[in-house]
Amino acid sequence: MASSRKSPGFVSSYVLPALLLFALPLFGFWFSGHASDRFDAQVLEVVEKQIGRDTEMTAADRQEALSFYRAVPASAACLSDREELTGYRDNLGEACSDVKQFGWAHTAAWILLALGLASTVVALLCVLAAFISRPFQYGGFLVGWHVLRITSALQVLGQGALLVWLSYWVTALWLERYSPKLILLMAIAAGLAVIVVVMAIFRRPPTDFDVEAEEVPEARAPELWACVRRLCERLQTSPPDHILAGIDTNFFVTEHEVRVGGRMLSGRTLFVSVSLLRLLERSEAEAVLAHEMGHLLGGDTGHSKRLAPMLSHFGHYLQALYEGGLTRPVFYFMQAYRGLFELSLGRSRRASELAADRLAAGVTSGQDIARSLVKVGAYAGFRDRVEAKLFAQDEQHQSVAIARRVAHGFSEYAQSEAVHDDLQRAVTPHPFDSHPPLAARMQNVGVQLKPADMAQVLLEPVTSSWVEAFVDAEAIEARLWGVYEERFAQAHDLALACRYEPSTDAERQHVEKHFPPLTFEGKEAGFEVRMDYAQVSCTDWEQPVPFERVASAATADRMFKKYLDLKVTGESRFKNGRSLCLSKLKDPDAALAAFERFLGRHRFMKAHRSDSQAA
Repeated sequence: MASSRKSPGFVSSYVLPALLLFALPLFGFWFSGHASDRFDAQVLEVVEKQIGRDTEMTAADRQEALSFYRAVPASAACLSDREELTGYRDNLGEACSDVKQFGWAHTAAWILLALGLASTVVALLCVLAAFISRPFQYGGFLVGWHVLRITSALQVLGQGALLVWLSYWVTALWLERYSPKLILLMAIAAGLAVIVVVMAIFRRPPTDFDVEAEEVPEARAPELWACVRRLCERLQTSPPDHILAGIDTNFFVTEHEVRVGGRMLSGRTLFVSVSLLRLLERSEAEAVLAHEMGHLLGGDTGHSKRLAPMLSHFGHYLQALYEGGLTRPVFYFMQAYRGLFELSLGRSRRASELAADRLAAGVTSGQDIARSLVKVGAYAGFRDRVEAKLFAQDEQHQSVAIARRVAHGFSEYAQSEAVHDDLQRAVTPHPFDSHPPLAARMQNVGVQLKPADMAQVLLEPVTSSWVEAFVDAEAIEARLWGVYEERFAQAHDLALACRYEPSTDAERQHVEKHFPPLTFEGKEAGFEVRMDYAQVSCTDWEQPVPFERVASAATADRMFKKYLDLKVTGESRFKNGRSLCLSKLKDPDAALAAFERFLGRHRFMKAHRSDSQAA
């Protein structure tokens, strides 16, 4: 049922857009053939008229000549090296150079189509390999990444050249004219696309993994360290090198280098959530820790460490292709490959999660696994609800106090119907893996909890938790919550500035705190541009333009100067535009960035107002 529901979305989101890779080559293939056919038809028409007017030819000679020219198109004579066609080619003269261009374009389009088909085959084979096993998954992605980034660069280069050629011949053939500006524009776009692809291939994106947490050395939690080592000994795997304590709604283990408080930690790192440990009995927490150690035993973290840098590089490569203009068709093709590969990743990750659950159940119990899953899922769901409700409010908070709200409201939430809805959809958050649904994980360890059982699990008081084994767990939690809540409050404050219309002096002051009025001086005295949250004005304009009336905005280069062109609603069809010469400003980039920021705020405000009215 699930797969049938998701397949149409995958096809429309990935497969169909990927076919755009073949659009330009197919058009070029057809057009070059069409141009050759049109050339042949024009030549044959002229030849037939000349033969018909030749009074010295007999009827038999005339019929023989017509049969020859009809059997041998002019384009075939131009591209042939047969001696008997030499006179034919000589009579065509310079016209054959055009035919040779059509032939080159036809060949280039065919090569691009063949390259696209070959890339498709490689991508599918690599994806199929990824479904076989984890080593094949890594090797498949490695081969696919190296091969496809080369073929994608060739596609951008070839399609760019074909587009420039078409920008001349399409208008020349169909309109009997051509536009040098159009050709130049296409050439610049093609050149930029090639530069974007080459730079994206060789750029190495940052792979730092930042974690908001504090390291817990053994001296600060000796019992916890002893417990982890005991679990690792039972599982016959090496213990972690570092334990981090944080307030996120998850537990995880990684072999990536981790940045914590400006320090880089290497080796095996275990992250534990102090907030979640407060909800878990020691046996339940040990089941979670055993699960995480199971990832170390199963090689999941090592596989992730090898694969993650390539996935990150691929992600940055996709972003560059998306923003590269003419590289967009290649982007959709590469995105489809990434999407197919993600299916194999999700499949293997879900299998790894279930395997880690079984390992943990073997050294603890299935009941502890199930109870911990319920508690972690419920806490994550409730915290998400609290934060979403806080962020959605259209008024400033005196104090967000997320930790206090979650702690005080969790009991009521545990007795509500909402908790069951959240748990049915619950997938434990994790920075590396996609987890199976809660029901599948409980079934995997042989435990079935009914809704009433889950509610009882959530309401039972914790008799002993591993938080008690920390020397300063409360201080760690208080520091981390303080940083998190401050950042949340700042984000909400900015969101309010984007939501307000504003309608009161207090709201206006709040908006102007984040979007203060700005003035940009011109290179010449007397010229300036002013902006505030409501409008933009220029000394060259008769009156300001409210952002409410800006239908569209785009930059353009004219006469070696950069302009910002606005389409303004509510004016006559002959005066519905404004142009701002950015080149006349001392800091045109800052002015353009500010305009985009102010216009973006206004549009976000309108969308929020519309959503609020609809709700």
